[in-house]
Amino acid sequence: MSDAADTGALEQRAGHNQSTAEASGGITGRAITVGLIMVVAFTVIGCFGVFLRYELIGTGYLPRGAIFILLALIGANAAMRLAGRLTGRWRLTSRELLVVFLMLMVVGAIAGQEFTQHFYLYLLGVVYYATPDIAPPELYLDSLNPLLLPGTSPQDGPIRWAWEGLPAGMGVPWRAWLMPLAVWTPFFFAVYWLVICFMAVLAYRWEREERLLYPLVEVPMETASDEPSSASQLMRNPLMWWAFAFACVLYSIKGIHAYWPVLPDIDLQRETQTVLGGPWSAFNRIPTHFYPEMVGVTYLLTSEVGFSLWFFYWFQKVEQFARIAVGIDVGHYQFFEFQTMGGYLVLAAALLWSARGHLKRAVAVAVGAFKRDPDAPDAGEPYRLAVIGAIGSIAFIVWWGSWAGLNAAWGLVQYLLFPLVSLVVARVVAEAGMFIYSSPFRLNEAIFQVAGTERIGQQNVTLMTMMSWTQIRSTATMNMAAVAQALKIGSETRADRAKVMGVAMAAIAVAILASHAASLYIIYNWGVPKLGWWPSGASLGTTTRLVRYLEVPTAMQPGDWGAMTLGGAMTWALVSLRRYYVWWPLHPLGFITWMGWPIHRYWMSIFIGWLWKATVVRLGGYRAYNHLRPIAFGLILGVSVILTIWIVIHYFAPAPSIVRE
Repeated sequence: MSDAADTGALEQRAGHNQSTAEASGGITGRAITVGLIMVVAFTVIGCFGVFLRYELIGTGYLPRGAIFILLALIGANAAMRLAGRLTGRWRLTSRELLVVFLMLMVVGAIAGQEFTQHFYLYLLGVVYYATPDIAPPELYLDSLNPLLLPGTSPQDGPIRWAWEGLPAGMGVPWRAWLMPLAVWTPFFFAVYWLVICFMAVLAYRWEREERLLYPLVEVPMETASDEPSSASQLMRNPLMWWAFAFACVLYSIKGIHAYWPVLPDIDLQRETQTVLGGPWSAFNRIPTHFYPEMVGVTYLLTSEVGFSLWFFYWFQKVEQFARIAVGIDVGHYQFFEFQTMGGYLVLAAALLWSARGHLKRAVAVAVGAFKRDPDAPDAGEPYRLAVIGAIGSIAFIVWWGSWAGLNAAWGLVQYLLFPLVSLVVARVVAEAGMFIYSSPFRLNEAIFQVAGTERIGQQNVTLMTMMSWTQIRSTATMNMAAVAQALKIGSETRADRAKVMGVAMAAIAVAILASHAASLYIIYNWGVPKLGWWPSGASLGTTTRLVRYLEVPTAMQPGDWGAMTLGGAMTWALVSLRRYYVWWPLHPLGFITWMGWPIHRYWMSIFIGWLWKATVVRLGGYRAYNHLRPIAFGLILGVSVILTIWIVIHYFAPAPSIVRE
């Protein structure tokens, strides 16, 4: 066969690959294969990072490591374009690239703050610290189902070796972990499947009926468009590359300073001093952190959302000022926390109420009480799979908890409220683009506070806490927001929704299994005392926190109920005003995100991004705004790349972390 014929055949095969990818929405065999390989690598690297250095490659709802991999794959496409036609069939299409990215997006925080950094260390810690001086065994350990644990006594080898080191010549005690992992893993899968199914029920409503912005999704969509035939318009825009370079130079200076302190540094995470007294002390120690990526994200938001995010941060400070001025100088955090709880309840109810018509239709289709027209806009939505999957997941979780020793009623309370809290977090990310955000309260502990630990009972408190170590315990991310974005990407690539759900669940399952192997290897080979600053002390902190709830009964005070009512009323007013008055400038999402470490760190960057957009729109209109959008993307992409590079460098040449997260 001639060279021309060979080339023609290869071109034909490349064209066939592209048409197949387009027809399947990017869910092809090679996309899934590449995606799963990347998921395993991402998870293993993430485990090493979180345990040994507490540097998180997958942090946030736009995981930096995932962006890095996406750009690397786009770079591989570019290299193959330069290599000529013979490599055409190996290039991933834009839709395939986005499928790989969505797989990484849904697992980004598993090897970190949603799962890995909590489960293994805490499970070991509740046994290791079950000593008379810390946690008397009769308090909780003696009543725990032994199948849940790798050991039942602080003296058991698999427990003790995690702190004291493995005996000479001994490997990881895999056998001791086989039963606990076999017992816990189906529970983990059920929790994540619940998240996927619950969000899938509402995805059409958010994407097509409400047309939410999904600002973080714009980044991979704009970056990967036009592949593999050419680089996207964004990647060819010089403004993007100037912003990209700015972010890289900024963090390169900081990274180099960590190795050579005599060289200059740029302090991007400052805070004001304690200089004010009396009521004005509410305005002491204000963080003035600069995060270029959050400046870029805020530029992409609607003006009222960007304004509300920073406005309510200061509104909280004004409330604290007023409390101190009238003589209330204690309990500020609890007061704001209960306000936020009330806000969450009302906002979740408002979201479900506004979607009641859609939910009624979805349930009717799921149970066969209504048959959709084949040409209906939502004809392709897998309502039966999603509704039955969500209900089945909750049923399995409650059954699993009952088997483990948890009263079914309390299991039902926790896992009926869990998707509602996750829903609010997902709404914040889908509409406000918070790079990192989770509920500022831990759901299980909120239940303890409202219902009272004496009423719940010691064993139920213990098991509700242990079950919260996946998803609920996270103070940085919750998976439903990542799933919402993954489903949106699937819609944009025109992939079948049910297949996207399956691909996401497959990625999550593989990530959890990879985490089991990598995490135990690291913990036993390094030992808990030699882990990073956070993992080395986390299990003790969690155990003592559990003991405090078990030994000190909690009870709601009138002021707590008042704070919840106030927060709920405030949220209801904001929702109503926004619904009836188009000009109303304050968004309810600003109120419910007003506390917690993410907004404390991000408020100034959000303000800068909002001011940048407001100034551009006022002076140059939306034409100027669109012209400068590549700068926002460049800031986000640049930070993702340079911080991922530094994480890798730090593994081989340890140095202080560049950012605190």
